Amino acid sequence: MASQARVLFVGAGPSQMPAIRHARTLGYEPYAADADPSAVGFEFAVGFDIGDIRDPEFVKACARRRNVDAIVAIATDVAVPAVARACNSLGLPSISVEAADVSVNKLMQRQRMNAAGLPVPAFRPFSSVDEASANAQEIGFPVVVKPIDAAGSRGVRLIQNMDDVGRAAEEALAASRAKIGVVEEFVEGEEVSVEGFVVDGVFHAICISEKTRTRPPYLLDVAVRFPDALSPAERAAIIATAGRAVASCGLDNCPVHMELLRSARGPVVVELAARGAGFRVFTNILPYVTGVDTVDVQLKLALGKPVRISPRNPPKGAVIIFLAPMPGKLKCVEGLYKARELAGVQEAEVYIRPGAVMGELTCGADRIGHLIVFAESRKDAEAQARRAQALIRFEVE
Repeated sequence: MASQARVLFVGAGPSQMPAIRHARTLGYEPYAADADPSAVGFEFAVGFDIGDIRDPEFVKACARRRNVDAIVAIATDVAVPAVARACNSLGLPSISVEAADVSVNKLMQRQRMNAAGLPVPAFRPFSSVDEASANAQEIGFPVVVKPIDAAGSRGVRLIQNMDDVGRAAEEALAASRAKIGVVEEFVEGEEVSVEGFVVDGVFHAICISEKTRTRPPYLLDVAVRFPDALSPAERAAIIATAGRAVASCGLDNCPVHMELLRSARGPVVVELAARGAGFRVFTNILPYVTGVDTVDVQLKLALGKPVRISPRNPPKGAVIIFLAPMPGKLKCVEGLYKARELAGVQEAEVYIRPGAVMGELTCGADRIGHLIVFAESRKDAEAQARRAQALIRFEVE
């Protein structure tokens, strides 16, 4: 148990709420900050503040007001640079400001990894449609066009020819806070995620998951399976590449979420983040699968305390299924409660209500629901997820 250390959680939405709640059970005194006055995590905080969590001065003011011992951003990129700057100003443990900036900027990551000799796609930045078109022509089709600093696959598209570059570039620039995009080589391969922590310069991988993505042009996760079913040699190669990527970007004493492609030329890094994965992965799924209390590890790192990371072997299994929209207006949903009653189903949620008009699946915000299933093995989790998904029916007009 912690000795009532006071911790400021920057971000208190659905992805952070389980961590704030769990911190109390561990003996911490959690405070929270979020821009949303109705943020669900506020319920479990000792006190909370409402404001812009991207503003380091706001974060610093909250930390001083609450006299906290540590500041953390759980499972969100948005607050990472502000937290690093606030910690640096207050003398609290944190990743460096430079590493924080790199961790939320895909272009800076590409530049760092390329300089370190890591396998990354060929890339070129752009700030206009004309520049994007020239870059695409130089790299050669197909290419991926994306913003350098957006999340949830917003503004990411696979482009097969010059005719589609202009629209894709406009979407990427609109989704970018910096109004900068990147055109990069499309690398064929299956995507995996690596989850872990870097502690005193050493990367500790605790789990690899495998993904299924949508068909082009939008490259969006539709299912994630834990743990991986890779060969020992491929698993070792992916972890080694992840460790080199972390070092090249200067990350230390923080959680790491990284995406890579299993390509014909070996593991290719897509991107990394100095935070745990969202969508309950960091707070709920990884502790179940690996036995590692991820929230406790991050809090200890934020307090400058020693940590012990020892994943269980063999790991347990888990699956996330994202429910995709279908054309038309939703009339009703059937079978949701039956799905929730199945053993191992942790969550079965539909986000939209009757009368909602569904569109195309282009980014994470277009998903209409999800399933999360736990089991003793990945095979069992996959089978139960299929049963649950088959029970859920959408009637559309």
